[in-house]
Amino acid sequence: MLSVQPRPAGAPACALHLGRGVPKEVRAPRTHKMAKSMAAGLGLFVIKSFQKAKARVLRRSSGDPPSMAQTAMRGPLTATGSGKPLTAEELEACREELEEIKAKYGLKEPERAHMDEEGIKWRYGGKPDYSLTNLLYLKGKTKNHPEGSLELIVENLVKTWEMERSHKVDPDQHRSVDPEKFMIAANGWKKFNNKEANEVGNYNVLLAGCPASLYDADSITWEQSHDKFHDAFAAFPWEVLEVFSGPPRVAFSWRHWGEFTGTYDGNKGSGELVELFGFGVASVDDQLRLVDVDIFYKPEIFLEVLKGSKSAEELAGGSDLLGPGSVAGCPHLSNLQK
Repeated sequence: MLSVQPRPAGAPACALHLGRGVPKEVRAPRTHKMAKSMAAGLGLFVIKSFQKAKARVLRRSSGDPPSMAQTAMRGPLTATGSGKPLTAEELEACREELEEIKAKYGLKEPERAHMDEEGIKWRYGGKPDYSLTNLLYLKGKTKNHPEGSLELIVENLVKTWEMERSHKVDPDQHRSVDPEKFMIAANGWKKFNNKEANEVGNYNVLLAGCPASLYDADSITWEQSHDKFHDAFAAFPWEVLEVFSGPPRVAFSWRHWGEFTGTYDGNKGSGELVELFGFGVASVDDQLRLVDVDIFYKPEIFLEVLKGSKSAEELAGGSDLLGPGSVAGCPHLSNLQK
């Protein structure tokens, strides 16, 4: 039975004095035990709060892009500038230059389909802005395929696929592929289905068979794979060069390029042009969705160039594929400016 005793002299008026008749199990805990328990709880709370804050910082540093125009490639526009991603002012200047080039030369931006559907789960919270990539694409492409050509259709299909794979989290929302049948591989390496490819990311798919000393795809996550290339280029455009056969089995050659203005694995670029050339064979269905894709190219020298152990000249004009002496094409825009 709990008994209330008279308040001892000097005790606070609001204090409830528990008399000696109170059983031990219902008496107030001793002060030092209570303090010890509170300290332990506070310590655990501080540790958990620190861990959560650290996780948020890591997510921001690797996941949040500087802008929706630089979600993948986040390098500076020039090698001699700030060394940082483009500012809002620089991006606006790029958009203005893009519109000027389109108006002056009658050029068009690539068409990436399925970006305006409702309910898309965007990786970075919204649809990407391709104005910077499109500007560097128009300034650096070597081909200008006519409207309605098979080359332009294939180019836009691949660009749509790349956009969906990089920005749409849910693979079931990818309209450029048959989600149940899609398969992809590079150089005869591991073949990935749609969900596997979406989980590991394009870099890990296309670099799956590289020597681990250059790129260890088996131990790199989607996020880590993108982090490795984030700072190397401001953008890394892609174009179709030629198409050799039409649907349902499309064979085509392609070119990837960018100015190495940033850094890769601690190696700083000097603005040199880095090119990748390759070949692809893609099966499509009657809706022109990708069903089976095989890509062929030589990524090893590309990685060695980024690491600084080889010169970008060894990639120029596809010389790594075609051999010494091959001649690089000139940007289409430079021909228009003559």
